[in-house]
Amino acid sequence: MPKYSRIKPGHILGERWFAEAALGAHADAYVHYLTERGYAQETVECYFRSVAHFVQWISQLGLALCEISEPLINQFLDGHLPHCRCAPRCRRTRVDARAALKHFFTMLGKARAPLVPGVPPSIAGELADFDRHLVEVRGLADSTCTVRQRHVLEFLVDRFGTSPVRISKLVPADVIRFVMHRTNGLAPGTVKSVGISLRSYFLFKASCGTPTTALIAALPRVALWRLARLPELLSPAEIRQLLDAFDRGSATGMRDYAITRCLLDLGLRRSEVAHLHLDDIDWRAGMLTIHGKGKRTDIVPLPRLTGRAIAEYLQHGRPPTTRREVFVRHRPTLNAAAEVDIVRNAVRYAAERCGLQRRVRGTHIFRHTMACRMAQGGVPFKEIADLLRHRSLDTTTIYAKVDLPSLRRVALPWPRRRS
Repeated sequence: MPKYSRIKPGHILGERWFAEAALGAHADAYVHYLTERGYAQETVECYFRSVAHFVQWISQLGLALCEISEPLINQFLDGHLPHCRCAPRCRRTRVDARAALKHFFTMLGKARAPLVPGVPPSIAGELADFDRHLVEVRGLADSTCTVRQRHVLEFLVDRFGTSPVRISKLVPADVIRFVMHRTNGLAPGTVKSVGISLRSYFLFKASCGTPTTALIAALPRVALWRLARLPELLSPAEIRQLLDAFDRGSATGMRDYAITRCLLDLGLRRSEVAHLHLDDIDWRAGMLTIHGKGKRTDIVPLPRLTGRAIAEYLQHGRPPTTRREVFVRHRPTLNAAAEVDIVRNAVRYAAERCGLQRRVRGTHIFRHTMACRMAQGGVPFKEIADLLRHRSLDTTTIYAKVDLPSLRRVALPWPRRRS
């Protein structure tokens, strides 16, 4: 039974107008939704009052929950909330009210698009159609869909604002202007990513019957040489420094330490760590099943130190939960999996504690570090590619540049100066 299951809506809110609000049918469910996820009684009361206040306000406007849009939410948060006196006990902070509404609409099963700040309804509908295309037609991963939607959202807002989206009205100069402004000063890889997102969107519109050939041709080509730079990697001393930064006596510290060992010892991507399930671990055989990019499934050996860190977390740090993911949230919302942001932040916070924040800005450096150590140790590139789960051996060749002893053996002598 949840810790705060004794909370009753009528006890939380004594205002007479609540009994007449449309929230009545959802009141008990919303309180249960919050308490089930570990929110404190004070937070539950705050969120409950905020949602009840919002529902009472839209009821006075003669609107139903199905008619809610993002501009309407902003009107409540920015126009009504700071000045009204209809709910004396409601906390009038925009952050709390928006968080309360987000949880409420998630509970109702509504799409999160109306709660994305600054997205007009016409663009929100366009993004929803594009998202269905990416998932159902292209079969792309959630992380890829998120990146492409973010770039397309910026483009549509920049070009159309609150007006209806009319791709047929665009000209190549609009595309060039946006890309040049949006990517000014960014790395070539980021510039290329923006172009790929817009190209994907224009191809989607072309499949719907809108001519976009000229718009696709206007996308700038990016000079990006894959082997032009050396991969960044951590030294053994930096690795020890980072691993020592975790408080392995706390539950969160045990979780974050185990996450980092998965990244460092196995070269996993952060999404692969977040999606790791209990059923993916074969303790007897010492094997791990990885669900990677492109819905690919691979089986890799589970190193002893990695398995010990995971086992220590499962036995002594993991909170009671019905989730099958290995790593879960330790703060509200409870009984939820650890998202990719938690995996990334586990590394970033540890790097800040030990003074490596300039070196460790993300999780991919661990993947580079593991591959480089294997290459320098003489491991064949085919084995490195198999462990990293590269589709092509060419992707692994970047790590040949860090194997300096081998490069010295094959390098030709520098020609001497003629006298």
